[in-house]
Amino acid sequence: MMRRPLLHTLPLFLASALAASASEIAFGPVRAQPGESIRLISRSESKGGSIEVTRNGRTSRGTILIARERDLSWTFRNPEADGTRRGMVSVANISTFSSVKLDGKAEESEDRSPLCGRMFAMSKTPAGDWKFELDGSIPLQRIQREIDELAVYLKRQWYPERIVKVGDSWEFDPAWIRMIIEKDLRNAQTIGTMKLRQVRRSASKETALIDVAVRSTGGDFKADGSESHAQVELTGQVVVDLKTMLDESIELKGVIITSSGKPADSKNLTLPVSLRVTKSFVREAASP
Repeated sequence: MMRRPLLHTLPLFLASALAASASEIAFGPVRAQPGESIRLISRSESKGGSIEVTRNGRTSRGTILIARERDLSWTFRNPEADGTRRGMVSVANISTFSSVKLDGKAEESEDRSPLCGRMFAMSKTPAGDWKFELDGSIPLQRIQREIDELAVYLKRQWYPERIVKVGDSWEFDPAWIRMIIEKDLRNAQTIGTMKLRQVRRSASKETALIDVAVRSTGGDFKADGSESHAQVELTGQVVVDLKTMLDESIELKGVIITSSGKPADSKNLTLPVSLRVTKSFVREAASP
């Protein structure tokens, strides 16, 4: 058998090695430039939702729409000598709009957070949780949900520390996604999985396309005989800039089903859901 000269096989070997390395990536912390803030905009919406309410054995049916919007920015100082991180948060908008039509009657409501238009400080010690320094002008219970959302987001760890190849899958904790979509799911058992579908490279950019699936179920039974159940199924995609490690977009679609009460006094919801989150670097937001 005739052997190919080494000079002929070397290009094939190099091409194979480059192809293998091109399908492998390593995630890391977000790499912001000095003076840059991270701006997050999210909108979750349920169009075409259905509602069924039973009171004293009488059942009414109708439609429901819920839209939640978030627009906030944050920036950090460099870690201090002891490792403490400090930063500022600027809130442009945190609001929820709902519209319910039941038995021919329509009811609309909009809830804007008292944090809208405000800035506040945050910090984290090397061994501690995130702390938020508010000025005391807003009762904490009124904004506890918003603060919890931000804390859960900052603590999230979605990506593995190991090298990941195209086709690899891993589990992650989608607690933040669950919180911004539906409050009834906060205590539900949730499974989140991600799969690296593709790595795109160009002369100016390198991005990872990641498939996402979130499934959550939960139930609660009370002594008075009432019970509540909730479940969610979402699928979609995350796009990560591998140079900055910023997850530039998250898009998910699916359905949420919740029920609560007793057979003669209950409420059931079915909500088709779409969620879109975008993040970018800005220089106009909060600065320490």
